[in-house]
Formats: sequence, structure tokens, C-alpha cells
Amino acid sequence: MAENLYDILIIGAGPAGFSAAIYGSRSQLKTVIFGDETKGNLYKSHIIANYFGFPKAPTGPELTALGMEQAKQFGTEHIGTEIVDLKFNDDGTFTAKDHAQKEYHSKTVIIATGQSYALSGIKNEKELTGKGISYCVVCDGFFFKNKKVVVIGSGNYAGEEALQLLNYTKDITILSHGREFNFSPEIKAALEGSNIQMQKTVRIKEINGNGKAEKLILTDGTEMAFDGYFMAVGVAGAISFAKKMGLELNNNYIKVDLDGKTNIPGLFAAGDCTGSPPQVASSVGNGCNAALSAIKLIRGLKVYIQYD
Repeated sequence: MAENLYDILIIGAGPAGFSAAIYGSRSQLKTVIFGDETKGNLYKSHIIANYFGFPKAPTGPELTALGMEQAKQFGTEHIGTEIVDLKFNDDGTFTAKDHAQKEYHSKTVIIATGQSYALSGIKNEKELTGKGISYCVVCDGFFFKNKKVVVIGSGNYAGEEALQLLNYTKDITILSHGREFNFSPEIKAALEGSNIQMQKTVRIKEINGNGKAEKLILTDGTEMAFDGYFMAVGVAGAISFAKKMGLELNNNYIKVDLDGKTNIPGLFAAGDCTGSPPQVASSVGNGCNAALSAIKLIRGLKVYIQYD
């Protein structure tokens, strides 16, 4: 455990995550940031013309590269893998697991995943949420003990959710929802060794039933019935972690105070995932605040200022 024990573990390689990493590593704390920086909204931006100190308006990829370089300059470790699970331990530390099923441990965590809560686009999804449709195996898996369940999604997050469902039932199917399956070798091997059914399908048109989710209908007219429907489209985002950890939400954003603190000690959030304006400047400031809070917690300080 000591090898993979960090002081600050950051989930999300965008401006909020980079800012937090810069402050964390400059304070001489062991800091790691997870995520593929090329998949973030900043990287996809054409020109950033409204960020203080950059009158020549860098492109999204250019500003992203500069943020990564600066964080690494102060000692931040960057791991480009996807975090698919996060747990709070009895000793007050956290355990994160990536798509290669490798575990990392940290004294504090900063969630900076951006607005990555992906709806599936399936008709009646919102109406039947909580009525057979769920977004969190850790939260709701118990209610489907020994039932026939489906996980809708095609990536590592869907695979991890399906594997966690094995604690409650063995009748599990993953439907690709019109995409190619894209699992890491480790998750794919675990799925194949567990007899979880993986079925490539066209897109799912709708889920319906009499007051609860009872069957789904594919765009080709095929109907399939399950007892429980777990949505896992895309990657594990802020809401996914929030539901698993029992974080308080505000309009589907992680609820934080001005210092980035959540209702769980040692767990902070920053950037778009908190409902902050989706601007680089806002995200950078949020990342700074969250990192300073983590630093003060770890060092037992009431005040901490980096002057240079």
C-alpha cells in the first residue's frame, strides 16, 4: 500500500485538476492526477481568448499541454488511466481503482471530472429513474438481489458496474447501446471469467412499463425484459462518484462550500462538476481552493498561503 499511497489524488485532467495538482505538488505533498487530458473540454476548445495572462490566445491543446508541464515541473505524477471506482476506508483514507483494476490509496481526493454525467438518450430514462432504473450499483444493487439485471454501456465504467453487480446476482447482461465494446484487457478478462453476458446491440429506443421499468425496446424493434436497469454510458463521472460515496448534490452537481469541501472529510471537488461556470478561470480558481483545503487538512493548519 505504501507504494501507491498519495497525499492528494486528483480525478480529472482539466484546468481544475491541473491547478489543484500545481498547488498540491508545490507544497511538497505527494500528488497524482488521473485522466486523459485529450478528452477534456479544454483540450477540445479551439481558442482560449479570455484567460488572464495569455493575450496571444492559445489553443485548447496548447493550454492543456502547458498546464500538464507546469504540474509535472513541481513533481505531480500523471497517470492517464480512467478511475472507475472510489471508496472511503475505515481509517479515513480513500481507495481508487483504475480500469486496469489497479488500486491507489490517498489521504485526500479531489474530484475534478467536469460535466461528464452522461444520459443515455433513451426515452423515459428520467421518468423511470428510481423505478427500476439506477445509476449506482453500490447504492441500489441490493434491491436487485438474485434478479435479472442489465447494464447499459460499452466502456470500462459499464464493465466495472457489471462486475460489482456480481455481489448481488449472477444474471447480468451488458448491452452496448449502439457502440462497440471498449474494455481494458483486465476488465474484459474479468467479465469473460464471470459469465456476464455481453451483447452488442443497436441503440436502445426506450424503456417502459406500468409505473416501473419493465422492458426495453431497441431501434430495430427487438424487446428485452429485465428486473433492473443500470445506466453506465460513458466514463465514471462526478455524479457516479457522488452517488457511490454518499456526497450531497445540488441540481445534479456536487455540493461544495467556497473552499471546495464536500460533506465527506478529505473529499473535495472543483470545476464544472460543482456547478461552477464552465470557464477556465473559474475552474482554475476552484482547483486552487480545493487543493489549499486538502493541504491544510493534511498538515493540520488553519491557514496556508503559497507566496512564490
